[in-house]
Amino acid sequence: MALFCCLHLSAATKKLQLPAQYKKWIDQDVVYIITDEERKAFLALTTDDEREKFMESFWDIRNPLHGSDRNPYKEEHYKRIEYANGHFGHESTTPGWRTDMGRAYILFGEPTSRHPFVGYGQLYPMELWFYDNKTNSTALPSFFYLLFYINSDIGDYKFYRPFLDGPMKLARGSQFNSNQDVYKFLKPLGGDLAHASMSLVPSEPVDIVNYQPDMSSDMLVARIENFANVPSNVSKLRAQRALHEKVSSIFLVNQERPIEISSLVLADPTGKSWLDYGVLIDDPKLGQRDGSQLKLSIAYRLTTASGEPVMEDSEDRAFAAFDDAAAGEKKFAPFVVASRLPIEPGAYKLMVEVTNQQAQQTYKGEANITAGPVKQASFSGPLVTTSVDKIARPNPFQPFEYFGVQFHPAARHEINHPDPLRLLFELHEPPGDTANYQMEYIVTPLLEKEGRRTITEEISQSEFKDGRLLKSKTIAINDIENGDYRLIVNLRQAGSTEVLASANMPLRISGDKSELPLYFLSEIQGLARPGVAAYMRALEAISQKNDTGALDYFQQALDQNPTNTFAGQYLVQLYFSQRKYAPIADLYKRLGIAAFKASPVTLAQIALSFRQSGDADQARSVITAGLGMYPGNSTLTALQNRAQ
Repeated sequence: MALFCCLHLSAATKKLQLPAQYKKWIDQDVVYIITDEERKAFLALTTDDEREKFMESFWDIRNPLHGSDRNPYKEEHYKRIEYANGHFGHESTTPGWRTDMGRAYILFGEPTSRHPFVGYGQLYPMELWFYDNKTNSTALPSFFYLLFYINSDIGDYKFYRPFLDGPMKLARGSQFNSNQDVYKFLKPLGGDLAHASMSLVPSEPVDIVNYQPDMSSDMLVARIENFANVPSNVSKLRAQRALHEKVSSIFLVNQERPIEISSLVLADPTGKSWLDYGVLIDDPKLGQRDGSQLKLSIAYRLTTASGEPVMEDSEDRAFAAFDDAAAGEKKFAPFVVASRLPIEPGAYKLMVEVTNQQAQQTYKGEANITAGPVKQASFSGPLVTTSVDKIARPNPFQPFEYFGVQFHPAARHEINHPDPLRLLFELHEPPGDTANYQMEYIVTPLLEKEGRRTITEEISQSEFKDGRLLKSKTIAINDIENGDYRLIVNLRQAGSTEVLASANMPLRISGDKSELPLYFLSEIQGLARPGVAAYMRALEAISQKNDTGALDYFQQALDQNPTNTFAGQYLVQLYFSQRKYAPIADLYKRLGIAAFKASPVTLAQIALSFRQSGDADQARSVITAGLGMYPGNSTLTALQNRAQ
């Protein structure tokens, strides 16, 4: 939708005066949740009809109930504004929504706990809030405090910043001469309050030797003040917007069965894992017919096992789907559409949606995905395949292609005579293991006790390399009658009856041709672009709480593509949270301001890193440049005042 594009206005375009209702909407109603790029796009619109459509789309992409007339997110947002206006700002004439307390409440809702500290002659009025992070945003810790105080008994409750304000700002009276004095005075009032005066993150230890507050807490407040524009939020909204722009007013049909997804996780020669998945398109109603082709809109969403979003994308494309039949008619021919994603160790859920835009109907399927490492012997797969082909020019990013061989997933796990049953899987052994193993393959009828076929295979420990073994198995089935079966694959240690890992899936044997055309989404071509795969792995590493891995991948992504500002922001944020200031300074010296200018929080972290590294002049230079880009930014202004 053009409404959200980066609009380039000509010199003749004048900034129009917004009608009152739209000015209130952008400057009050959504001021804390609208991104900078959305704000620019909205302000560039010239008609009320465009603005109304923009506002409708704004709420739609944030609606957790996709395609529903009801929007719980919007309802909750306006309830919070109403609460903020009724409960905050009473210390002055400031409307509740404009106060720092109002901002926090509108963004995060009711705190898990609230503790006011008023009436103490030695302390300015304070209130301590405790939050459990329910936003799914990686920009916030799992748990955090927000401390508000009325500075010098004047005005409203303001955000307290431990480093820039310091504990001394919380106290009044001549008996307080140091941060240590204030900390010890606060301790009997509640350990949480004393801790929050030094750090807003409960899990972080405080410095009770020098009583130096933690700088990362100030950056937490800065991220909250600019929460709409933190990289994870912006990238998530961009992906949701892309999906919304391609499919509007869709609904999820009451499916008789979910879309079938064939998936397999295997490691490449370097040990990096990749997720290949194929989507069975077995009904023309999944798309829109265009001559001999079927137009599809396919979207994937990768989340953690608990449902926290990691990444998502979509693609519109037409595929050959209709063959010549009798009387000159075209008959629909099912096919499989495949794609590949880099995947980091952890547990995920892959959700795929196929949309018929003409009928405005969406069909859905999902698969649970697990990638190593392993604590005991296991295997990924098996993938049931119909055939294999030698590839003349191997493509490291092509789905279901491994070591120069193209495997074709068997749709519905269906094999036809006289072809054999072909399986592909990868065995994993834990570090230091020296055992031999046995694989057991069982093909058993669904309704009969007779006819069960069992095949065993010994696996020597010497066959493993770096704890992995890619294995293919061919089983002759030409003497097995057509029908429905179960395929069971068991892994045991040699000489043991204990099953270490098992897979159980349906299997159909028929006399009909079952191999379907295999097509590939064009998005796999993007994996070859510099920094793309590394950036995707970094996002996955963050979702699995692997900050060390995320640092390495963000560094690779930025090295390969210095224009990836999101990678730069993430990288600075991770280094800063670990108090690694020298690498931040080195990054800035190497890449300059261009890689980091998209976020005032990132620039503040860079300035503080230069200060901690002993380069006060460079810190002041970054602050000055930052204020030139973001005039009046509270964090950069506070840093400038402190530097002076």
